[in-house]
Amino acid sequence: MNTLPSPRSSSCTVLALLTSFLIVSAGYGQAVYSPPAGSPERKAIMDALRVPCEKDLKQKVIFKVNLLKISGAWAAARVTPLRPDGSPINYRLTKYKEAFENDVFDSGGEALLKKKDGTWRLLHWRFGGTDTELFEWIKEAGAPAIIAEME
Repeated sequence: MNTLPSPRSSSCTVLALLTSFLIVSAGYGQAVYSPPAGSPERKAIMDALRVPCEKDLKQKVIFKVNLLKISGAWAAARVTPLRPDGSPINYRLTKYKEAFENDVFDSGGEALLKKKDGTWRLLHWRFGGTDTELFEWIKEAGAPAIIAEME
C-alpha cells in the first residue's frame, strides 16, 4: 500500500498554502484603523487640517469627523468644520457666500496626509467642493485605497 502523497496532490497542497500565505500577508499590509477621539494621533491629524481650514474661513474651527482612517503612514479624512461652540459655520460670512447661496457648496472638507519623521503632513486638502477628489489623490500618491472607504 502506497502511503506517500502523489506529486499532484503535493503540488496542490503547496499551491493552497502559498495562496493562503499571500492572502494573509496582503491583509496585514492593508491594516486600517481609526484613532479614537481624544487620542494624540487624532489630535495631530486634526491640527494639521485645522491650519488650512481656519485660514480659508478666517475663523477658529473644530471638526465633526465623518471619516478618519489610517493605514501605515497614510491617513484620509473627511470632516465638517464647526464653530468652537459646536454650531454650524455661517458661510454667508465667508468667501463662499455666493456658492453657499447657490447650493454649489459642500461644507465638508477632505484630506490626504502622510506621516513623515513622526509628524502628520498634509499632502492634499480640499474644502467646499461638491465632488470628491480623495480617491484620485490616493491613486496618484500610491496610498492604500482602503483608507478612503466608508464603513
